[in-house]
Amino acid sequence: MAKLINTRSPFYIKVYHASLFEAKLQLYIYEGVKDTSPDAADLKYTIQKAELEGNNYVVFEISQLVRDYIETKYDGEYDSYAVWVNPVVTAFDTSGGTLSSPTVTPSDYTSQFIATDGYGYFEEGINPDFDEGLMMSEGTIYRVNDRSVNIPVSTETANSVSFLLNGETVYSKLIDYADPANPTTSEAIQYIASDSNSTADSYKERVLEDGGVFEDNSLLQAFEGSFDIGAVDEVYVNYYKEVTLGTATSTTSNKLVDSLAQFTNTASSSYFIRNLTDNTIAQITAVDSDTTLSLSSDIMASGENYEMSRTITHVLKVKTFDCSKYEPIRVTFVNKYGALQDLYFTRRSNESLNIKKQDYKASVIDFANFSYDTSEHQMRTLNLVGNESITLNTDYIDESCNEHIRQLMLSEQVWMTRLTDEEKVVPLKLKSNSLQIKKKVNDKLIQYTMKFDVASDKINNIR
Repeated sequence: MAKLINTRSPFYIKVYHASLFEAKLQLYIYEGVKDTSPDAADLKYTIQKAELEGNNYVVFEISQLVRDYIETKYDGEYDSYAVWVNPVVTAFDTSGGTLSSPTVTPSDYTSQFIATDGYGYFEEGINPDFDEGLMMSEGTIYRVNDRSVNIPVSTETANSVSFLLNGETVYSKLIDYADPANPTTSEAIQYIASDSNSTADSYKERVLEDGGVFEDNSLLQAFEGSFDIGAVDEVYVNYYKEVTLGTATSTTSNKLVDSLAQFTNTASSSYFIRNLTDNTIAQITAVDSDTTLSLSSDIMASGENYEMSRTITHVLKVKTFDCSKYEPIRVTFVNKYGALQDLYFTRRSNESLNIKKQDYKASVIDFANFSYDTSEHQMRTLNLVGNESITLNTDYIDESCNEHIRQLMLSEQVWMTRLTDEEKVVPLKLKSNSLQIKKKVNDKLIQYTMKFDVASDKINNIR
């Protein structure tokens, strides 16, 4: 399992050796299928640092370097934006000789990292890593009628996602790479939709996507609003939580043998084994002894590294907004995990147009004819630009949504989608610089008003 780098927060690599004089870090950054060995074309940075004052260690901070290679976009499609990071560390002594086995923190750096445009909070400490499958914070999720719910999950750690309605499973999906032996960044973040189709958000879109014809008349419009596709009230996200790491010491069919293990104390038949060499997974079917496990599949061979993990479940509540006379607006933003997340603003919205211009006074006199045209502008405008703004209001929401609102405020990339016949994505820039986080005990009902600028001029001035 690849450790996560949140590139909006610092990520440190520490190199220590009792005889250390200097350390070199070669940073390979790339997209696509994970390489088993560094590719020269992917070498982006080579950094050398000497230790100071005989402390025998060197620290590298790599987040800002990695972030240059992540560009998260949203055009109505929910895609995975991540990169592999392979740091190669070499330690040297005072004579320039290579030191063997330096102590490197994090210790699993040789397994490569996967990086997103996420961040950690101060209270989460150094090198925060979110390995709980769900790539959004827990809290009540809201949807509008006939709109699916998109749940971002990490393919590295998530096991499955199930959508329920009134206690019955309506859709369930196992999470894995299409080719587990060749994990790729385009699948690192998966967006699982409650209607099993994350590319179509409404009944109309599903008709058109399937090659049908949507006849736009008042009768069909009334029919379209009479049912709800993708309705759910709970989401279960199961993920793997690491228990221990080890290396197989012999090869036996459908077994894991590790002579250094204590499986009777650490393993259970409900746990899973992931082969870290080829990324295959099997469930433990029996604990045979301290050193041997029976597996559901033949995935382990001598010398291969493994991870033992157990399954833990996130439970998310989903509520559907009642129909409103206001046009619902979906705001999509990059959350603290570096994934796309949706929030719905279903109450009143106000739009405004702001302009900036330069004025000057022109001479309109015609001395040749000793007159001037009174219809000409004496006061003139130069370089006029206009920018639209919009004020959005949420409905009354649960207090558990406060963290989602907080992450929207902290997001550097935000988009708005109007949920009308033509779903047009508009880039936004948050205008509100402060927001009072509301609590039920203080405010009784929780509702938020947020102001945004459209992140482009109204007049096309792209040159």
